[in-house]
Amino acid sequence: PAPARAAAGMFLTRPGLEQATRRVVADRRAARLREAGVRTLADLGCGLGADALAAARVGIRVYGVEADPVTAEMATANAAAAGLTELFTVECGDATAFDVSRVDGVFCDPARRRAGTGRRIFDPRAYSPPWDFVTGLAERVPRTVVKVAPGLDHALIPAGAEAEWVGVDGDLVEAALWCGELAEVPRRATLYRQEGVETRRHQLTGSGAAEAPVGPVRRYLYDPDAAVVRAHLVAELAGELDATLGDPSIAYLYADHPTRTPYARCLEVTDVLPFSLKRLRALLRERRVGRVEILKRGSALTPEQLRRDLRLAGDAAASLVLTRVAGGPTVLICQPVD
Repeated sequence: PAPARAAAGMFLTRPGLEQATRRVVADRRAARLREAGVRTLADLGCGLGADALAAARVGIRVYGVEADPVTAEMATANAAAAGLTELFTVECGDATAFDVSRVDGVFCDPARRRAGTGRRIFDPRAYSPPWDFVTGLAERVPRTVVKVAPGLDHALIPAGAEAEWVGVDGDLVEAALWCGELAEVPRRATLYRQEGVETRRHQLTGSGAAEAPVGPVRRYLYDPDAAVVRAHLVAELAGELDATLGDPSIAYLYADHPTRTPYARCLEVTDVLPFSLKRLRALLRERRVGRVEILKRGSALTPEQLRRDLRLAGDAAASLVLTRVAGGPTVLICQPVD
């Protein structure tokens, strides 16, 4: 595949690879910047150059800045390996000192791991460059994109920015803040899924502030993709599926009919039980269930311990959903819907 061939020609470090943007995500971001009229881009904290190379491939002139000398050299080597040295150059230095008046767009991917230890930084205010500098970029350059961790607190999203959460084949991989002229909607969930030989992109948008209606458990349960949940777009998905929540604080949706959607997995509910280990064990034994998939939201139980306590035996399979319904601990016995 093309991404594998591209990676084979790159110089990589473990920390740089762990923070590098997925190829499909970087390519789409570059295309969106190009469509917005960006022709010159500062990549502040360019790392190994995954995003900068994607922008250069669509013809954007990229000026990369990287604080770590070794990583900066590798990014330069990656530009040469890709044949893009005329469009992507790297300087080793302080991202906060770069003159952004030279460009018409900025991409910033602040370091989210501590130098020397590699430990993740969960508080954006401890990022490098500092969070105040990062969020202030939008006031200086009207077309600014900031890549952030998917666990970002919504309270930290700058006013007027579009916050996008991105998933790839079921994995929540990143979030991005599209600021100034680039903001199109308040919240967006973008999912990339391998469908046959193609990777397809699906997007759900909304305010991020709507609330889904609450109702009883119905025949079908939908488990929304993590990007949809993090983007606070469960209410928008509920509207598409004619579905309701079983509990206002739990992101499982229930509907009377199955609807094909890329934004959630669908399960058919066969049993709804107030949680009781004894009763659940007896029911599964009666049905000769020996294999279970355990999903949970709003439950303190650990799947590993529950699996041991159930002492399963048999050749049938089932999905168990540990959750709350109307505030009460509940287990749903389900079967996946194709």
